[in-house]
Amino acid sequence: MSLSEQEILQLLEKHHINYIVRKHEPIFTVAEGEALGLPNVQAAVKSLLLTDDKHQSFYLVVLPLDKRLDLKELRAKIGSRRLTMASAEELMRLLQLSPGAVTPFGLLQDVEHKVQTFFDAELKENTIATHLDSNTATVWLKCQKLVHLLEEKGHESTYLSL
Repeated sequence: MSLSEQEILQLLEKHHINYIVRKHEPIFTVAEGEALGLPNVQAAVKSLLLTDDKHQSFYLVVLPLDKRLDLKELRAKIGSRRLTMASAEELMRLLQLSPGAVTPFGLLQDVEHKVQTFFDAELKENTIATHLDSNTATVWLKCQKLVHLLEEKGHESTYLSL
């Protein structure tokens, strides 16, 4: 069972993490966020669940929304087999998320710690905007605070120049 939006916000408060949250219509693009008048949409990140060609190793990669991910470069940096996007079924099984609503908060569902996490190094000092548990609420918080929370919950994260 996945954590609700309210449970995630309570977790942030329990860990004294400052955040701003906005509920909104489902959004899939920065332009849609801007059209809804969301603040600082440029802080939005994309989270991609990747898998190797044997579907044995899984990686959540978080990077600025406007940055393209070079899978071959990532593969070389992390020493992986060939990478591809994980299936909707794998996304649901591992993180309790659906396509279009992938968020680092999904890692809180990965109780077996099967997903390795990489944040773009560019995000380390920044405030980021990401979905909570669906694409109908966005939260802004410091990237380092999120990484620290995930690490407290047993999810090691690595900053990589992507």
